[in-house]
Amino acid sequence: MMKPEHQIIINTLSEFLEKFPDQRFGQALLNLEINETDFVDGESIARDIYYDTDEDILHRLKSKWNRIK
Repeated sequence: MMKPEHQIIINTLSEFLEKFPDQRFGQALLNLEINETDFVDGESIARDIYYDTDEDILHRLKSKWNRIK
């Protein structure tokens, strides 16, 4: 059975893609801060989120979504 946090993440991602259908899936992950980027020597690189908890991701996602909806 899916954890409640997973369902909220999926629902929010779906809402975002409905509102911004021109976004590619990877763009949505970055724009909702599900995946994050770091800057190293002036270059943007994806940050490894392996150790982020579902709650960490959900917190970033909700914060970002609330700012853009």
